[in-house]
Amino acid sequence: MDLLEIIERVKKISGKIPNEESTKQHLILPILMALGWDVFDPDEVMPETSTEEGRPDYAIMINGRIVAFLEAKSVKERIFRDGRINSKHARQLAGYCFDKGIRIGILTNGLQWALINAFEEYKPVDERIILAVDLMNQSTEEAIERLRWFSKEKITNYRDIPSEYSRIPTQVSVPVIQKPILQRLPSAQDHNFRTLYVSAREVQLPPSAVAVEELIGRDLRGYTPTAVFVQINGKWYRVEISHGKRWRGLKLTWSSITSVVVRFLLDMGVKDFPVIGKYLSKAPTVSQKYWNAVAKIGNWYLYLPEDGNRAVAVFHELAKATGVNIALEVKRNAK
Repeated sequence: MDLLEIIERVKKISGKIPNEESTKQHLILPILMALGWDVFDPDEVMPETSTEEGRPDYAIMINGRIVAFLEAKSVKERIFRDGRINSKHARQLAGYCFDKGIRIGILTNGLQWALINAFEEYKPVDERIILAVDLMNQSTEEAIERLRWFSKEKITNYRDIPSEYSRIPTQVSVPVIQKPILQRLPSAQDHNFRTLYVSAREVQLPPSAVAVEELIGRDLRGYTPTAVFVQINGKWYRVEISHGKRWRGLKLTWSSITSVVVRFLLDMGVKDFPVIGKYLSKAPTVSQKYWNAVAKIGNWYLYLPEDGNRAVAVFHELAKATGVNIALEVKRNAK
């Protein structure tokens, strides 16, 4: 199951979980697996590693080297309450990390997840939250967006986590208004825009891939994209759609391909994008009746390209502004 399915299952069964051990087995480990960790490989997830301060539940490792300690609590025990982290549990985790010189720690009860900085001058531990997730008090889309920073692919890039992700989600009670005074016009914040998520793997660029620059000016009518590749930090990645929301027929097309690349770049820590007309902007630039043709990726709005030439033109501007290289495999449609 993918991360979306795992989250929905975890939320559904959490009320049946009686203690810490079952929390680890039924809630925490499935989420770690969905985030790319091999929980059966002792070089990735090792239970009960010894420290002078005690035994954290798991050491999280990459290539056999510990990158984080994970301390698990029963789902019945709150990690966050009233907008604050449980400082007792956070100090316990920080102690494990400090003893072994591990920079970050993960505190979770399966539904609430916190990534903390184990040591930072002049800051108490409850002010050293890097990332906070609450599956019950956030939309699934927002929870997935944040949880992906715990993945094997991204956890060592924790310094790139947006600062607003450190805020602990809280449940907001909305008062019931008996008599509406004004009818508020819909805004972009109210609209449930489509979105998608991606996976990527490092590859050698195949000979069949064509650089975006070589596709500029070429008539792409009658062609379909079959693969997209992005080079960043000197490495090529093949990027594929993993799942989406409100996106019918999730497959690589000219209309989805720019959203795929922007999502990947956001996942890789790229933050500064150029505004490219209606095709990439900080707010929808088309009228509301066309919002169903707009995707929201992170905090960016992307009008779906109408054809290959427009998609390639967007890529050309995107690559020029961010310094990445983009290449595509395309095929001629059957007549």
